[in-house]
Amino acid sequence: MNIAVLIKQVPVSNDVSVDPETHALVRASSEGMVNPADLNAIEEAMLLKEQTEGKVVVFTMGPPDAEKALRDAMALGCDESCLITDRALAGGDTVATARVLAAAIKKYGEFDLILGGALSADGATGQVGAMVAECLGIPHVVEAVGVKYDASEADKIVAVKKFHDKKLSIRCKLPAVISFNFGCNEPRLATLRTKRAAKSKPLVTYTNGELGLLPDTVGIAGSPTTVIDSFSPKMGRKAQMLEGTPAELAKKLKELIEEEKGK
Repeated sequence: MNIAVLIKQVPVSNDVSVDPETHALVRASSEGMVNPADLNAIEEAMLLKEQTEGKVVVFTMGPPDAEKALRDAMALGCDESCLITDRALAGGDTVATARVLAAAIKKYGEFDLILGGALSADGATGQVGAMVAECLGIPHVVEAVGVKYDASEADKIVAVKKFHDKKLSIRCKLPAVISFNFGCNEPRLATLRTKRAAKSKPLVTYTNGELGLLPDTVGIAGSPTTVIDSFSPKMGRKAQMLEGTPAELAKKLKELIEEEKGK
């Protein structure tokens, strides 16, 4: 089974700056890491790789230094990687991003399964995976917690989702896109040996020149949504700890609610 994994390099901390004109994150201003939920997707890809003796290729779109995230992913077991980087692609929303990722996947080769994290730690839109599937015209399952593969049904995959206190099994035809919730498994750790090996694994770089997408379909020009403002949230009052018996606590809460209503 050939598996593509979509990852994103996100800021290590919340201390990032925002471009005052585009309102986009200035990613060069902070250290980057692999998006946490994407690590869960990589782990699922590794489990399937071990089961099917397949190949895993990891993709990301971003500035040139996003190569670090790809090398980190290959240190976890991914076989190859693809970096899509071009200033013409900068500032794109989820639609423009999905369009580029889908084009890169099609150019790279044929894949039976495309995996990714359900949410990114910075944008948290949860849209890119489903949009990539729509661009490719294939089924998708979002917010999965696992997958099941049976060699006797090699053209299908079963995605497992949680719904309240139950688990749902969704069987879909391959190829398909599945995005995973953060924390759905325990990602493996890289070793010194795998980190060294990752340095020599294949990494292909695409620009929009190779992808051949029209300029008005990528980046800011190809984005149907635009951020018109960004600001830091105002800090409210500090939390107040209440102590006492249940009856006393209920009385205090009622007084606080009445106080807020009177303002």
